[in-house]
Amino acid sequence: MRRPLTNRIFSKPLLVFVSVAALSAGMAERAAAVTKEEVMTLAKLNIKDDEIIAAINRDKTVFNLSVAEILELKKANVSETVIKYMLATPKMFGSTDTTPPDQVEVPAEETEEEKRAREERLKEEAQKLLAEKQRAEEAQRQAYAKGVLGRCRKLGDEGDYVAAIRAAQEFMQQGNFAPESEESYFARFCIANALVKAGLLQSAASELVDVVLDGPDRPFFQTAFQDLRTLRKKIDYSPPQLERLADVAGKVASFSQGFQDEFNYVMGEFFHEGTEWTTAVAFLDAVTPQAKDYAKAQYLKGYMEVQNDLYKSAVESFQRAIIATEENESDPEVKDLAFLALARIAYRIGDYDAAIYYYRKVPAGSYKQATAFYESTWVYFLKGDYQRAIGTMHTLDSPYFDHFFYPEMWILEATAYLNYCHFDRTRLALQRFEKDVIPVIAPLESFLSATTKPEEYYNAVVATAAGKKSYNLPDKLLAPVLANVEFYNLYRTIKQIEKEIDQLEKDGAKLGEFGSDLLGKLRKLHADRIRQVGFTIRLILSDELKELQKFRTKSIELGIDLDDLEIEERDRAQALIDSGAAPEKEPEAEASGTSAIIGSDTWHWPFEGEYWADEIGAYRSFVKDKCVREAGE
Repeated sequence: MRRPLTNRIFSKPLLVFVSVAALSAGMAERAAAVTKEEVMTLAKLNIKDDEIIAAINRDKTVFNLSVAEILELKKANVSETVIKYMLATPKMFGSTDTTPPDQVEVPAEETEEEKRAREERLKEEAQKLLAEKQRAEEAQRQAYAKGVLGRCRKLGDEGDYVAAIRAAQEFMQQGNFAPESEESYFARFCIANALVKAGLLQSAASELVDVVLDGPDRPFFQTAFQDLRTLRKKIDYSPPQLERLADVAGKVASFSQGFQDEFNYVMGEFFHEGTEWTTAVAFLDAVTPQAKDYAKAQYLKGYMEVQNDLYKSAVESFQRAIIATEENESDPEVKDLAFLALARIAYRIGDYDAAIYYYRKVPAGSYKQATAFYESTWVYFLKGDYQRAIGTMHTLDSPYFDHFFYPEMWILEATAYLNYCHFDRTRLALQRFEKDVIPVIAPLESFLSATTKPEEYYNAVVATAAGKKSYNLPDKLLAPVLANVEFYNLYRTIKQIEKEIDQLEKDGAKLGEFGSDLLGKLRKLHADRIRQVGFTIRLILSDELKELQKFRTKSIELGIDLDDLEIEERDRAQALIDSGAAPEKEPEAEASGTSAIIGSDTWHWPFEGEYWADEIGAYRSFVKDKCVREAGE
């Protein structure tokens, strides 16, 4: 049977008794009994009432107090309890003085100097005794804390989170520690550590934040902060109270440079997410070039500079990010994102050649390669290089990118062919649009008009991705949803919460009220995140519908332009023939395929739909301008 904690660990009553006994012994050496003056001195030293009374009892001192003496005691802050006890001493102890009054030796009155010396000795002795008592209590408390919490952390590290949490809870209940105590801090970290090691990240989040917000002076600050960073990589979690860490950033200077860099990056990332860009840049600038996070810090800084139209500074930040990925061998994805960012800046300022240069820097195999091809198609198109635009569109139509959905690609291709007066190819491109894109518009319109609850949007996306047709949502429309960063972050958070709910439904009862509380919070959070992701999906699909409707209108306009331009071209050609200035007839292109430059060799594609994986991105159409041009055009 477990012995009570108070008997086994804490011995305050015994320790106090010994302390007062020692103090009384010292007094006995100086006088026959505790004097009124000594009682007042003990009261001034904040000695407890029961200790003063114990000293009176030990010496069986009899006090015959006058009214003036009682008032003097009260003025010296002697408690009513002690004064009443002193008044009762004649009855309790009687008078032991049998010396005739004329033989009583009257002690010499103390001088002020002697009185001060006596009080100082009493004060020093009392302080020593108090310090000894506190040291003993602290040693006992720490010995127990280290034993129980060490076992708690070991259990957590081994994955037995239930036993670890129960050990911490039992420790807190038996010790009755204050929330701000060191023991409470250790217990909270132990619980957070157990939840993290068990993979219950969402449940651990608030516990970790509490430990971190206790500040860098506490022993588990660094470990908790790093756990919190790992957690933020896996779930969508940016609690606003983390901004309080900005106030203690100066104290992090006592840590290693590596941790300082990590702290500054995470705080910069946090404030960037909250669009507090001035604060974010200050933290990101504090990340040193040797840090693994330096490339990401420079990329985020460049992003914020772009948002504020600081293009020159942004270019420098992105370039530093690219160089850092090579020097530190860190995050190749950051390099790809930085090249895309540089290309977009060049595109925005109208430097199309520079934009193409940077788009080509995105390597094969990068998850951003399709985005680079798609955006470079627009650049080629806008600079009038239809041959390369068509070749790049052919790349995007390959099986390697069939999980992407670019509905405007056929509109661009039709426009390019129309500008070269390839009317047959224009019609083919419009037919591809009619075949691949038009059929998804009506189902999307129907889905958006019939679906009202955010939960239904999420369920529809999940079901469609699983191959179910219950919501009549075309598979192609999932592409913009799945590519959305906000959707991705919310989706993985929801899956993490569901995993933790399953785990706590199995083990939560063993944790009592704590487990029930965790489970209740997770269920509420799950519902909130489902609603949030539902609204996100609705917004994405609504924007997609607007784009599709715009492209549908454009395809109709292109069809009209095609008919008009074809008639106009025939008329112009006939006019040149009639005037005798008709150009020499061009030889017909071989078959119906598209000629293209692939690498350094010329190939011929006998039919649309043939691709070479090792030549992706190197295609260029040899389509020639067939429009009839008048002199000077």
